[in-house]
Order: sequence, then C-alpha cells, then structure tokens
Amino acid sequence: MYFSSISSRLLLYDTSSWNLKKSYSCYDGILRDISWSEDSKYMLQVNGKGLIEILSAADHDVRSLQHIPLKDTWSASFHRDGHRNIAIGTKSGNVMIWDTKNKSITKTFPTPSQQSSVNFVSYNAKNTSLAATTQNGDTIIYGLVSNIPVSTVKLPCSKSISAMKFHHESRSLLGLATDEGHMVIRDITTNKDKVLFENVHASPVSDFVYSLINKDVMLSCGYDKIMHVYDVRMQNVVSTIKTPYTLTSLAINVDNQVALGTKNGIVLIYDLRDLTDSFKILKGHEEEVRRVAFQPSRHKISVDISLRDDTETNLSPRKMQSPVHNRTSDLFFVNDTPPKNNNLEVSNQGEAKADSFLVMMGLDKTNIDFEDDFNKSEHDRKSMKHDVRYCQLDGEKNINKVSTPLNSRTAENLGFPSPIIGISNGMPDDGRNTNINVSNMKQSRCNSGSTAVPVDTKVMEDLKDFIKLSLADVADDNRNYFLHIMMALTKQKLYLEKQLVGLNEQMQNLVHNQNALVESNRKLALEVDMLKARQNNMF
Repeated sequence: MYFSSISSRLLLYDTSSWNLKKSYSCYDGILRDISWSEDSKYMLQVNGKGLIEILSAADHDVRSLQHIPLKDTWSASFHRDGHRNIAIGTKSGNVMIWDTKNKSITKTFPTPSQQSSVNFVSYNAKNTSLAATTQNGDTIIYGLVSNIPVSTVKLPCSKSISAMKFHHESRSLLGLATDEGHMVIRDITTNKDKVLFENVHASPVSDFVYSLINKDVMLSCGYDKIMHVYDVRMQNVVSTIKTPYTLTSLAINVDNQVALGTKNGIVLIYDLRDLTDSFKILKGHEEEVRRVAFQPSRHKISVDISLRDDTETNLSPRKMQSPVHNRTSDLFFVNDTPPKNNNLEVSNQGEAKADSFLVMMGLDKTNIDFEDDFNKSEHDRKSMKHDVRYCQLDGEKNINKVSTPLNSRTAENLGFPSPIIGISNGMPDDGRNTNINVSNMKQSRCNSGSTAVPVDTKVMEDLKDFIKLSLADVADDNRNYFLHIMMALTKQKLYLEKQLVGLNEQMQNLVHNQNALVESNRKLALEVDMLKARQNNMF
C-alpha cells in the first residue's frame, strides 16, 4: 500500500518500509489536493491552476491517465463506489459530475444566486447527496436523485470554512472546520449541529479526518501546531498532542497510523495507540505539504470501468499486442474481447460453486480468469500466468474471458490452462480441453506413448501465494475487528468509570445530607426538651 503527499510534487511511499518509491511532477507551484479512489486504483490530483488529472501508480512510475478538460476547476472528489463519476467544483460556483468513461459532463447542478468559488466537494456515504462548500462559507447540499439543491448549511459561528467532508459511514453527518478554530458536525437531515467543539484550536483548523476503525473517533489539526482526538458520541477531546511544526494536513489508515503534513515540508507519522512521539519522519519535500493521503485497502470490490482507453493512446503497437509485465491489479491493458479463435469454447460449468474455503474468505463469486491463446510465445504465457494471480487478488471478473471454475479442493482436480504448447497425441490443441485436469493429462500422455513434457508448477505456486495473501487479508480483518472491539470496550469502561464517579459523588452528598439531618434532629430534640422544661417550671 502507498502513502501519498503533495507539495510542489507528488511523492509515494511504501507504508511497510516507508521508503520513497515514486515521484511525479509536471506543474509549477504548490499542488492543491490529492485523493485516492475507494477502489484504491487511481489518484485524483488538482494543481494550483485548477487543472484536474487522474493518475495511476500501477507500473514502476506514476502515469497520467486522463486530464479533465474543463475551465476554472478548483476542487474535485471521487465517487464513493469507484472512479467513474467525479464531482467537480469551479471558481465561478458551478458544480458538475464528470464521467471518466465517456469523457463528458453527465450532470450540471443549478448555480447559486451568489456565485463564489467552490473550495470543497464531497459525496456522502450512500452517494445520495453531494456537498459543495463555497468561499463565502455556505455549504450547499445537492440531491443526486433530484439533481437540485436540497438545503444550505450556514454556520452562525463562522463564515470561513477551512475543511469539509462527509462521514464515511453515516450518510447524514457532515463535518466542517473553520478558520476560527471550531469543529462542527452537522446533521443535514435536521440541519442541526450534532456536535460543536467551539474554539478547540487557537488558530484555523487546517484538516480533519474520521477514524476508519471506530466511527465515533475524529481527528483534527491546525495552524496552532496541535492535533486533537475526539470522541464524537461523548462530545469531548480524548487526547491532544503538541508538535513543533505548523500542521497543514491530516490522514489516517486502517492500521491506526496517522500522518501529519507541515508547512516546513516534513511529514510526521504517529501511531494512534501511542501518541507520545512520532515513529517516522519523512523529509522528501522542501515546501509546504498541502495534502497527505493513504491508499485505501482493497477489500472493496469495484465494478467500475477501466481507464484503459486513455492509456492506449500512449502505448506503442508492440505493447498493445502483448501483456504488460509486472503489472498490478490495475487492469488497464486487458483486452475487452476474447481471443480470436473460432474453435474456442467457454466452459459450461461457470455456475459451479466455489470451494467452501474460498466462500469463507468472501471469494465465492470469483473464478480464475485467464487468456487461452496457444499461439503466444513462452514469454507471453509466463506473463499471462502472472496476471492470473492479480486478477484473483482483485476479485475482478472479466466476462469476456474464458473462466475455469474450481470444482474440488485437491490440486489434481483444479482446472488450470495447460502450460504445454498445443501438443496432444501429436495433434494441435483446438482450445476445447481447457478444463482438463492434471491427472487426465498425465494418463493421456502415458496411453499415447508420446514424449511427456514436464508440467510447469508456477501456477500451483501462484495459487499457494494467493491463498497465503487471502489468509493475510482475513487476519487483517480479524485484527481490525479486535481493535474495534477493544476501542468500544475502552470507551464503555471510561463511560462506566465516569458514571461510577458520579454515583460516588451522589453517595457522598447523601451521607452529608443525612449527617446534616441527624444534627438538625438533635438540635430540634434539645429545643423540645428545653421547651418542656420551661413549661414544667411555669406550672
């Protein structure tokens, strides 16, 4: 997974080693924004002049896939479910939706009466609403079904919004940060504040994020060199750290690693479970770090189209005719049509159920995708088998390709494409034996008496690696669930301790009141005795 930061250039770090892997720069000045698509494939970059660019880190270098040819653009955001629809805000106050496949505008929302630059745009969790924050401090909520403004959020405490984004799980919660140092979470359904942290920062709030593990945890940073951790449900500040730098941006990942960008060009990496000191300092920038972002995890399966059309124009004919070596899960170069072989038949066992082990891992709808072209060279076939592994890891099914379902748990019954170059009893293979298993293949060779060619074991090795990676994903999920439960239990413990303190205070007050009542009763009894004594003396 990558960690990205932007200043005058874009830098990509490997989060496992924190080594700088890639660098990209083609514009002058400080970049405005960088964000990842939810399917973790592409990056959306906005430069200081307002030009929007879609990037990919699939190969050994960052590659530009598409420029959005719109004028006066100033902000942009990916759709929550992928990378096809991009929300764009302009300097003149216009908000529109750009289709990356058709390369055209699919929606244009009504322009407000007071035109102002759109600084931030954000989809809500269910992609039913789109928020656009303008320079004058108003946040307009557009309905993506009706395509009209639904409401306008105006903060009485501020008219200058420094950051805005929807909650990643609650579709009605909108977070707003101000230049006055306030943090607000507004419920757009009721148009009322759910949480207000007033003057929580002594300077403008530069950025804020929501925790990906616990939906009630929020973090913010500001120009006062402070980062706060909030409990939204309890409406209090849980933790605060003071840094020696002016903070400009903030990001968090599923491993509770927190990245802080600074005006000095340094990026501080903290562990949310231990905020005593940063465990990594990145010094790749020489100017202000405008934005930091972690690449999302690949658990979410996307059905969006690929941006292959934009990359093919930059490829030579040789690259278009052969598979790309060492490519990742960004399947830009996968053919949209099956191999041109009239005798090639698709297996009719596509509806067969997958192994229960794969069902347990959530891969029950994923078949092994491969290209069966017996006229390719040995070098191309090795690249093809390398691509099979990454198709499995992404869980993306190309319906235009030949699929071989898994029918049994044993390795001998797994239907793999034959690594042998079209030789079967001295006759060329016509593509009909795609689903033949290894045992039948061995038997046919023995019966025919032909010279046996050793079977390449790389497919089996790829399958083993795939299962190991799948088990690692399951382990990561279990760890995340455990952390979520631990955080929930910790919050419940703190809540109970607070309740216990309150009960102890109430008990002490009751004891004090009881002692006061006893003292009052004693005094009253003395007065009664004195009155009785006086009455007896009178008589």
